[in-house]
Amino acid sequence: MSSWAVFAGLTGLMNFIHGGRAIGYLAVGLVAALAPISVVVGAVPLTGAALMALMCGGLGVSALWGLQQSMMLVPLYLCIEMFAPPAWGDAPVDRGSTSYLLWTMLIWGGGALWAVLVFPPLLRKMKAVPREPNSRGDTIIYTATLTVLCTLSTLVVLIWWPGSNGAWLIVTLLVITQVGARSPVKRTVERIVGTVIGVVAAAVLAAPWTGQTVLIGIGLVLLVIALTIRIGPNFWLFTAVITPAFVLFTSVSSDVATSAEQRVVDTPVGAALVLLASAITVLWARQQQAHGAPLPDAGGHHRQPATP
Repeated sequence: MSSWAVFAGLTGLMNFIHGGRAIGYLAVGLVAALAPISVVVGAVPLTGAALMALMCGGLGVSALWGLQQSMMLVPLYLCIEMFAPPAWGDAPVDRGSTSYLLWTMLIWGGGALWAVLVFPPLLRKMKAVPREPNSRGDTIIYTATLTVLCTLSTLVVLIWWPGSNGAWLIVTLLVITQVGARSPVKRTVERIVGTVIGVVAAAVLAAPWTGQTVLIGIGLVLLVIALTIRIGPNFWLFTAVITPAFVLFTSVSSDVATSAEQRVVDTPVGAALVLLASAITVLWARQQQAHGAPLPDAGGHHRQPATP
C-alpha cells in the first residue's frame, strides 16, 4: 500500500506546482474522495465506466486553464485502484469492506496532503511552470475524445480484462491524447519506442531482486527521474523511465516480465484508438468548414493569454 501513498503524493505535488496552492488542495480532496469510490465501482463495469467518464470530463474541462497535464494524474492513478485494488497480505480484496475503504481514503488523502504541505516550502526558489490555457473549441474536442475513449475502454477492461495490466491501456489513452493541433502520430511513435525500452529496463532491473520493498524503492527513484524529464521535450525518454516505474510498482518480482510484456500489447492498442479518434476529429472539422459551419473559437489551436 505504500506505493499508492507515493502516487497520491505525486498527484498533489504536481497539481500544486502547476496550479498553485488552491489546485493542490483540490487534488488532495479529489484523490481522498475518489480513491475508495474507485474501489467500490470497479466491481461493476457500468459504474466503473461511469466514474471514468466523470473523471475524464473534469480533466477535459481543466484544459481551459491549462491544468490537464497535472489533473491527468487523478484518473491515471485511480484507474489502477479501480481495476486491481492492492491486497493486504495474502487475503483477497473485499471491495465492500468499510475498514479497507477507510484505509484507502486515508492513504491517498494523507499521501497527497503530506506532499502539498511539506514540499512547497522546499520549492520556493523553483521557477514556476507556465500554464497554457486552451480555447473553448479545443477543450470541447479534447474532452469529448478523451471521455469516449477512456469510458469505453474502461468498460471493456472491466468486463473482459480485469487486473492492473488493463490499466495501462487507460494510461496510454490519457497520455497520448492531446489538446489542440499537436500531432498524435509523433507522440504515438515516441510512446511505443519508450515503452519497448521501458519494458526491457523493467525486466533487467527486477531480475536480481525478489523483495517487493526493493522493487518499490527502485520504482520510486524512477518516478522522480520521470517527473524531472517530463518538463522537457523528450517524451520517449519520459515513457522509457515511467514504464518500468509502473511495472515495478504494480507487480511482484515473479510477474514483472508478464506485466512488462502486457504493456507492449496495450500501448499500440491505445495508440491506435487515439489515432482513429484524431482522424475522425479532423474529418469532422473539415466537413464543417466545407459546409461553412464555423467551429467554436474558430476551431483552431489558439492560446489564450495566461492568467496572472
